[in-house]
Amino acid sequence: MAGFLNRAGALPPERVVNPAAVPNPAAVLTGMKLAVLRRSMSGPRAASLIAGGVCGVLAAVGTALLGLVDFPVPEAGVGTIALVLLVWTVGWALGPTLTGGDPTLRLSYFTLVPLPPRRLALGLLAASFVGITPLVGLIAFSVLIVFGAGLGLLPALVAVPATLLQLLLVVVLAKLSLQCLGSVARSRLGWELSALLVGLVCGFLNTGWFGLAFFLELLGGHWAPVIGTVVRALPSGWSVVAVDAARRSDWALAGACLGGLLGLCALLFAAWTALLSRQLVRGTAGGSRATARRDAARRGAARRSARLRAVTDSPAGAVLGKELRLWARDPRRARFLRIALWSGLFTGLLPLLGGFSTVLPWTGVVLALYAGALGSSLYGLDAGALWLTLVAPGAERIDVRARQWAWLLVVGPAALLLTVAATLAVPNGWAWPWLLATLPAVLGAGAGLTPLTSLLGPAPFPDLPGGNPLDGFSDESGDQARTQSLAVLLLQLAAALPAAGVVLAGTLLHSAPLRWAGTAVGLGTGLLYAWWLGRAARHRLETRGPELLDVMRKGVRRQGTEPARSSEEQERQDRLSALSRRRTALAGLLVTAGVLSVAPQGGVALGMSLLAPANRSWFLALYLPQGWQVPVAAGFVLLGSVCFFGVYRLIRAKHAAERE
Repeated sequence: MAGFLNRAGALPPERVVNPAAVPNPAAVLTGMKLAVLRRSMSGPRAASLIAGGVCGVLAAVGTALLGLVDFPVPEAGVGTIALVLLVWTVGWALGPTLTGGDPTLRLSYFTLVPLPPRRLALGLLAASFVGITPLVGLIAFSVLIVFGAGLGLLPALVAVPATLLQLLLVVVLAKLSLQCLGSVARSRLGWELSALLVGLVCGFLNTGWFGLAFFLELLGGHWAPVIGTVVRALPSGWSVVAVDAARRSDWALAGACLGGLLGLCALLFAAWTALLSRQLVRGTAGGSRATARRDAARRGAARRSARLRAVTDSPAGAVLGKELRLWARDPRRARFLRIALWSGLFTGLLPLLGGFSTVLPWTGVVLALYAGALGSSLYGLDAGALWLTLVAPGAERIDVRARQWAWLLVVGPAALLLTVAATLAVPNGWAWPWLLATLPAVLGAGAGLTPLTSLLGPAPFPDLPGGNPLDGFSDESGDQARTQSLAVLLLQLAAALPAAGVVLAGTLLHSAPLRWAGTAVGLGTGLLYAWWLGRAARHRLETRGPELLDVMRKGVRRQGTEPARSSEEQERQDRLSALSRRRTALAGLLVTAGVLSVAPQGGVALGMSLLAPANRSWFLALYLPQGWQVPVAAGFVLLGSVCFFGVYRLIRAKHAAERE
């Protein structure tokens, strides 16, 4: 050590790394991302990438074909394309709140790399153009080239740099939004803001199509000129304005729009670099301002802890109090609860824009569904702290039951209160039997599934002090957590079918006692689900505790030491890997088709056909004659079931090939 450091305690000149001697960060980081993507095309990640890529490419191609539409006047085409580009830009800005950003190149990997923040930011930005998402964006923004080609040669030439600048704008905006939300998410206000954005996206995906008629009327009514002017004036519309200015030979406006896009990209990049520099300097140790925030949070938590003194002084009370405190203090748990709350609210409120109030009473049920789905990695949120339960004799049963009670105490009253308030706000007396039957079943299933699924497929979330709280979604265990969330969501819906079937039978038979008997069925099945699934979770924890702890501490994907293979064995393994990737891709497509067929095109369309709503939206069955709507919706449910059965057969075939 004495020979390594000089007397001042600094590195000698020959040991200091010259940043100029470091290879080009853009080339290195791009190569790293390509290597990671090439080696990660297997398992749930490949399925999610392929399914998302197919959906994204279809949406992008549809956007590009919009440029071929024969608009009455070019100005109408400019306004329409500017509005579509605004939607894509907002999607890029809000996308990181759902995905957590780039899962391959996290900022925490480069805190000790001797690079100036600007060079590192340039390298990360260059690597951001590698992947499926930038390709989808490039295809979508090629609508400018298609639209410009219809206007003439010069507008088509101007559309080429406009397309590239539009792609650069959304990529830099996505980076900046993720960094800003990551910085804000460390505060309680940030929890609410990021959860609000995610809840809005989830609510729009659930029932946003009911409000499409409102937006179409808004765009086609007397507000259309104002909205057209606004979307042109926003930065997302400058590219299409430049193309239209080239048509009119207004080169000053075209140059100003393109130059404004370039300047805005530079400004956003500078802001992102500044935030990135602060994050690199902070690392895992917070400054005085962060320490003050943590102290204030501890004081507030201490005041809130006084409300939990009613918890009994017993082992079960200790675990229950600990869980209730975690649901109030842990940023991830608190954010999950708020996402569930906002998802339920927006799911019920967005259809009101189209005059459809039938969904509003179901906001509490949707809250319970999302709370169960987002809590499917309950034990994974604690990660290595599982050893505290395993070293205490006989603590497994107490731990599982107390976690179930804590989840019910946190989610149950909120879901019930929201259900009552939403139902009283709209005169829908018919909804009470349905709600009182399905809500207890969903809550009971959620209370049982949250501990069980987190123990059947543990997905530990990393503890990244000082890092971006949104990075938890992009960890290696995030793919498994998302798969478990979807599974829990579907299982909760299936758990409510017996009670809903009783209410449906009473409705079809016009029997009020049978209709209200669904409440007793829902309450009984909910209690059965909570007890039986909790018992299975306790058995899993008792029998597989050490193995689960090992996964919690080391992560889902860990590379074990394998003996060297011969060339024949290696060739066979490569063939199996290629076959596995193809099967995974097919499974991802089948899962996507199954979910779309069973949920919206099947179940939702079937319910809407029975209720006879005026808004048909995008449900194919509702565009058919009345006598064909129910059979076609049931056919979609059958088609989705066939897709899920195909996924099951693919999984069995994969396991059989691995055993051979």
